[in-house]
Amino acid sequence: MSHSFNAADAHSLQAFGRRLLVKADPDASPRVLLGEPGQQRELPALEQDGLLFVWHDPQENPPPEQLAIPRITGPDAANCAEGPGWSNWSWTETVLTAHTGQVMEHLVRLANSTHVTDGEPLYFKNVFEGHRAAQYFEGPLHHSYQPQDPAPQGAKILLANSVASYFGPAVMISQLDYVMEDRSLDAVVLTAHYPIDEHHLVLMTGVLVRTEQPADPELKAVAARHATQILRSITGAVHAQLRGGQDEDSRKTPGADSPVAALRRWYGQFFVDTGDVDSGMTDRFEYEVDTTMPMELWTRSSARNLILRRVNGKQLA
Repeated sequence: MSHSFNAADAHSLQAFGRRLLVKADPDASPRVLLGEPGQQRELPALEQDGLLFVWHDPQENPPPEQLAIPRITGPDAANCAEGPGWSNWSWTETVLTAHTGQVMEHLVRLANSTHVTDGEPLYFKNVFEGHRAAQYFEGPLHHSYQPQDPAPQGAKILLANSVASYFGPAVMISQLDYVMEDRSLDAVVLTAHYPIDEHHLVLMTGVLVRTEQPADPELKAVAARHATQILRSITGAVHAQLRGGQDEDSRKTPGADSPVAALRRWYGQFFVDTGDVDSGMTDRFEYEVDTTMPMELWTRSSARNLILRRVNGKQLA
């Protein structure tokens, strides 16, 4: 979050295996320097939506215009947190012993997890193309995502509709629409990470929520608490995935046409020189759940996976 770097003093942290120094600038985005004094180079930085984005390219190429991070609440929003009906960011950070590819794979695994869905998803699709990887999901939400401290009317989330997109290797923006018993609720979930070194990374998750206008102050407070709950659920799911050996299916070598294999090909483009990026990494790939599958067969398959997780001690709480 950009306000973390507004102080007059320089802010130092470890990133990309080196020392990263952020210096506030009252007239522009903060200056970001990588390396030790005397050997530093300045990294391009962008401040928008209350966040500070840093571009790191070992080949020292500038960020291409077509790879710009989109505005989160629309092109005319000066600041998400000040937009009508929007909450402030609910934000959390944690350090994981993992490499970046493991975090990104939750894009194709998470929607199939019983930790996220409560019943059969109505629609599920992955699309990888160019520098973007997107997941489309519609279905009932797991009880752990339901508000635990609801408004007096006790509205329950009946359905969730989401579009989650990685824009490059490190930033995922999820636009969510919640259909509740008596209203709708919009949310934005941002998941981002940066490597500390080859074996550790910082995982960051932020949530904004907005209700239909006019926004009721009490409902906004409920939504903000729900945002914090979403943070715990997402972080817990990623933690469990990274800690474990995961389930039986996760340990298998994925088939060449599977979404996991396609995602690995896609994010491979960010770990080679620009000249070595090939069409296999950027060509369009689509994977869609067969929603015509008989529900009885789908339910048996889900039950089998749930039993395997419990037997292996990997059930997500």
